[in-house]
Amino acid sequence: DGFNHGVDPTGKRLDDTTNFHTATGVEPGALDYDRELRRLERKVAAGADFVMTQPVFDPRTMERFLKDTSDLDIPILLGLLPLASSRNAEFLHENVPGMNIPEDVRKRMASAGSGEKARATGVQIAREALLDLKGRVQGAYIMPPFGRYEMAVQILDGIER
Repeated sequence: DGFNHGVDPTGKRLDDTTNFHTATGVEPGALDYDRELRRLERKVAAGADFVMTQPVFDPRTMERFLKDTSDLDIPILLGLLPLASSRNAEFLHENVPGMNIPEDVRKRMASAGSGEKARATGVQIAREALLDLKGRVQGAYIMPPFGRYEMAVQILDGIER
């Protein structure tokens, strides 16, 4: 916090101030949901300025989380990860702790096949989540897979603030 007031860690005055913010992460679909909420409350009490969710694939999960955290009065950024393929979805679901991809989403990805059609489906799923939750979160951030930044642009294409 010292840098934001123009003071370095040794107490020396700086020529200017910074405008750093402290974020914290949260998993809205955590297996131990109550523990995750308690941890978030402690992080907010410790001074977090905003929350960044892990990737959300099911708007219902996020709706529950938003309801349960409405008293925290902290901006929440929705994490979006467009899926690149069925294989990508299955790998994340099975091998990455905290990455819960609902069965209906995995089925959609499986029926999309591979290649461009699968990527377009991944974009559509992320876009649907964003549109469904728009106005209920203070922002979103997109984590395009495998350096496919065009997927982030496709998610946002035509969506107004």
